[in-house]
Amino acid sequence: MSQPSPSRRTTRAAAAAPSRTVATWLPALLIVVTGLVTYANAWHGPFLLDDQRTIIENPSIRDLSQLGAVLHPPPQFPVTGRPLVNLSLALNYAWGGYAVEGYHLWNIAVHLLAGLALFGLLRRTFGRTGLAVTEGTAVVWPAALAALLWVAHPLNSETVNYVTQRTESMMAAAYLVAVYAAIRGLDGTRGNRWEITAVVAAFAAVASKETALTLPLMIVVWDRCFAFPTWSAAWTQRRHLYGMLLASWLLFAFFARELPFFTEGGFEETVSRWTYLLNQGPIIVGYLRMALWPGGLIFDYGSPTVITFGQAAPTVALVVALAAVTLGALWRHRPLGFWGVWFFVTLAPASSLIPIPTEVGAERRMYLPLASLVALGVLAAWRLAGAQTSRRRTAVAVGGLLIVVLGATTVARNRDYQQARAIWQTVLDRRPHARAHEHMSMALRDLGDIEGAIGHLRQAAPDSPNARHALGSALLERGDIAGAIEQFRTFIRLRPNTPHIIEARLEYAQALTQAGDVRGVIEQYRAVVQTDPAFVRGRLGLAIALAGAGDRTGAITELREALRLQPNNPATLVNLALLLGPQQPAEAERLLRQALQVTPGDRGARKQLLLALVARQRWSDLEIEARRFMAMAPDDSDGPNLLGVALASQGRLPDARVQFESALRLAPGNQQAQANLALALRALGGRR
Repeated sequence: MSQPSPSRRTTRAAAAAPSRTVATWLPALLIVVTGLVTYANAWHGPFLLDDQRTIIENPSIRDLSQLGAVLHPPPQFPVTGRPLVNLSLALNYAWGGYAVEGYHLWNIAVHLLAGLALFGLLRRTFGRTGLAVTEGTAVVWPAALAALLWVAHPLNSETVNYVTQRTESMMAAAYLVAVYAAIRGLDGTRGNRWEITAVVAAFAAVASKETALTLPLMIVVWDRCFAFPTWSAAWTQRRHLYGMLLASWLLFAFFARELPFFTEGGFEETVSRWTYLLNQGPIIVGYLRMALWPGGLIFDYGSPTVITFGQAAPTVALVVALAAVTLGALWRHRPLGFWGVWFFVTLAPASSLIPIPTEVGAERRMYLPLASLVALGVLAAWRLAGAQTSRRRTAVAVGGLLIVVLGATTVARNRDYQQARAIWQTVLDRRPHARAHEHMSMALRDLGDIEGAIGHLRQAAPDSPNARHALGSALLERGDIAGAIEQFRTFIRLRPNTPHIIEARLEYAQALTQAGDVRGVIEQYRAVVQTDPAFVRGRLGLAIALAGAGDRTGAITELREALRLQPNNPATLVNLALLLGPQQPAEAERLLRQALQVTPGDRGARKQLLLALVARQRWSDLEIEARRFMAMAPDDSDGPNLLGVALASQGRLPDARVQFESALRLAPGNQQAQANLALALRALGGRR
């Protein structure tokens, strides 16, 4: 048989190249389009749950130029120890402030990136399975099918819709890129570049979330299952890569100093490792059920509950059996065993012995583990289809239909995230708990339904001390002072060291003020100052309370200390001027002028300045300032009245009479203006 000529070989190669290119890029395009269509209605959802602290209360994202602060968010925040995620939030804030659309766009884009990385990983892996998936372009479509199922699956919807949980998706995207790059590192060409890419991605994953610690292990297991006949062979060829990947653990060690898992008082609540582990049995089985059919998705699972071994035994036994099957598959058929290992290893950090007392379960924890389940499902379907083209086309058609169904379910789930009330109602319908009632109350308060909010808070209060704080605030807003005082008192007793203790004491003091309990008000403000001596608002409140109780000396002491802490605080300057005015009018005038330099439009401060000038008999200055005040507050009768005083004191009685009459036209009941007009008329001999 004659060999084809070089020119014919070249022609064939040129014809084949576009086919391979299309086979690669067409699935990638389908993944992007599927993701965009699936999450087309996920742009406008409000900030939820941890988003309040992660975005609204997070000072480190507000100035992108302060990169050190951006990469070192405050302790006890959901993004603490996750600098790359905090940087992404800072970028969002720089582009659009608190407009939610930019934050959701980022989450969708990261999800698409993760889907593309998963496609590349699966395409490189499926060709090595030996499960009737042949080399070449035939590998592309089962890989694409699995990636499409994963991108459209509703179990991932929380990670995309809930802004803060980009911690999961950013970590996962970097994780998948790292595994893909490590696989490409086995290529003879550009292997070193791909290995460097894998290491950089590993560091990015660790800088996004702690689950990335499992990445070196998964790359080692992949190498053993798909590339090397023995562990020693893998170590011999890839030890440099393994060492660089393990170096990412040093980055984690640096971040771990501030993570709530490793710091004293990291969580307000506590739970034993045993209780948390028992809870994971039914939770993981629930994950598996929702992976098969995602009905009854739950946004917030709440805290761990007390559960006996007998109650957890059936589900724990199932999870243990699946782990045993995974180990057996890893021994007998490593390509299948790998995906089982992937499931358990990527799920383990949040669903094993490390207790998270605030959250017993979360669907976002399945973001990476779900990839293994869809991979196993597609491999099983492809094996059943065999080598027949028609049967494979049928498998692809069934898979396409399933993608449409899953995508439609995700679209419906996205609608729940468009309103806080809607998403919390789904939690209360499916897994009610105290925190769900608390956040439903917030949603109702935002809608103006104070009674509905109070009803949910009363249901939450027995199980959640934090709900008592919110209940006290709601009762105070409604005017139930006695009820608010009771709830604030109980909350402070149960949570004396909460980060919200100052806020609670301030509201408690407000309720006590309305109840007329001056002594109680002083006690709460003293506690605030003791908790944070540099808190100016606390010292100012204490000063006002002391002044109200007749302790002028104590009030002045607190105001001077507040002024030392914040020399230009207008409220402090004005209140100190009021206290010093009777004995030290010159000092009062100085303080008031300083306050007006900071806030020139403060009508109250400017009026007090007029009174200080009267006390000092500075008539020409009084005339100037009175005219300024009248320009600012033309409806205030005190302006023309005091201008009349300045004019009369300078001997300009006719002009003074005009101002007094003007004051009385504005406020006929102004007794000072009436008296001043009478004096002016008497001095003028009764002439008008």
